[in-house]
Amino acid sequence: MTHHIRHRPTLVAWLLGVGMLAACTAGSASPTQSAAAAGAPAGHSATPTTGDVLDIAVAPSVRTLPLTDQAGHTVTLASLAGQTVVVTPNLTLCQEFCPLISANIGSAVRAVAASGLSTKVTFLEVTVDPGRDDQAHLLAYQRLYGAQPNWLFLRGTAAQIAAFWNAFHLGYSRAANEPGPEPRDWLTGAPLTYDVSHQNIVYVLGPGGHIRWLVDAAASVGSSPVPDKLRAFLNSQGQHNLVSPDGPVWTAADLERAIAYVCGAPVHPPTG
Repeated sequence: MTHHIRHRPTLVAWLLGVGMLAACTAGSASPTQSAAAAGAPAGHSATPTTGDVLDIAVAPSVRTLPLTDQAGHTVTLASLAGQTVVVTPNLTLCQEFCPLISANIGSAVRAVAASGLSTKVTFLEVTVDPGRDDQAHLLAYQRLYGAQPNWLFLRGTAAQIAAFWNAFHLGYSRAANEPGPEPRDWLTGAPLTYDVSHQNIVYVLGPGGHIRWLVDAAASVGSSPVPDKLRAFLNSQGQHNLVSPDGPVWTAADLERAIAYVCGAPVHPPTG
């Protein structure tokens, strides 16, 4: 069971500490700051109605931190300067949340492509399981979703991943499996001897490298497709989340509105 650990008080404390949170209700899925206060992008689309609108710089040391994508290429946030960048945690062996997050990301990737923005928006899913998310798992996961060139899955050493996520104040930790038969790796069939608890926060960074929007909630997939292999890999909680996730949620449309707001160009889902 991949628990969703909600460290909302820690997240709120971080935002308060940098003076970027005007008002917040724990677990709320409504915006917590006005566009004017956060410095709305010139020519921006409508302010998102879900998540937190803000403006926080990412530390230079993390912007230059090298991670490796599913093809073995080195990627840094600094190498994506000038682009809008969507950043999410990922665990290819997650049975509850990550396949649903990726499904919504996939819908947003297709909407960005349909809007002619693929060269201006990049999507990064960064592991929280550096011990098991090797290149083979990332590449197989990418292929299940039919990921486009601007949708990357990143890994690194345990120290690199810890440094990356510490900068985003995202919590994760290794956890024991729940009682019962050990789940098996959907790619190799090997027994999974531990789990990873993690927060499910989605961040959108602006072209200047600042965090401009985030949402701390469960993904509601709606019509976003989940690959059959990963749908079958979901445990009972994952199956529940697929149909009716608990608590505040975000949809692919919410993410598309946030991307449009941050990059200053309309994003529309494909038609037909």
